Amino acid sequence: MILNATNIAIVTGGPGSGKTTLCEKLSLEGIAIGSESGRAILARADGHDLRKRDPLAYSLEILKLDLEKFKTANSSGVNWLFDRGFPDNAGFLDLMGLPRPDELDQACRNHRYSGPVFVAPPWKEIYRSDLDRIQDWAEAKATYHAVTAAWREYGYVLIELPKASIEERMSFVKVRLV
Repeated sequence: MILNATNIAIVTGGPGSGKTTLCEKLSLEGIAIGSESGRAILARADGHDLRKRDPLAYSLEILKLDLEKFKTANSSGVNWLFDRGFPDNAGFLDLMGLPRPDELDQACRNHRYSGPVFVAPPWKEIYRSDLDRIQDWAEAKATYHAVTAAWREYGYVLIELPKASIEERMSFVKVRLV
C-alpha cells in the first residue's frame, strides 16, 4: 500500500552543501523540521563505530528513524521540511557498493513525499568537514550524485537550491512550500 504524505517536503544533496543550516534557520521561522536521521545515529555512543563497522546496519537504523519521522509528520496535520529522506539512504548504500535491503526499497516506493524536493548542489566555498561529516570534497560530490540519482530513480523531480546567501535560500524554499 502506498502512503502519500501530503505535508512533507525534503532538502537533500551532498554533505556540506548547507542543508542542515537551512533547516535550522527555517525552524526559527516556525517551519517544522525533521532532522537528519544519520546524524542522530552518529550522535549515539556507538554511532561512528556502527557506520564504519557495518554500514548496512547503520542504514537500517536510519531507516527505522526515518519511518518513525514519516509516520509522526504525516499524521500531524502540520507541514514539514525533512533534512533528507528514504532515497538518501538508498544513495548512501549505492555509493558504498552495498545492496539496498528490501525494506528500504519498499519504503522508497511506498512512503511517498509530496515535495517539493529541494537539492543543495555541491558548493566548495561553504564545504566544511566536522566530527560527523567525514567525507572529503571528492566524496561529498560523489554523495551528491548518488543521492540525487536515487531520488530520480524513485520518481521525484528535484528543485535545485541556488548557491546564494542563507536568506535567499530561505526565501527560495518558503515561496515553494506554500
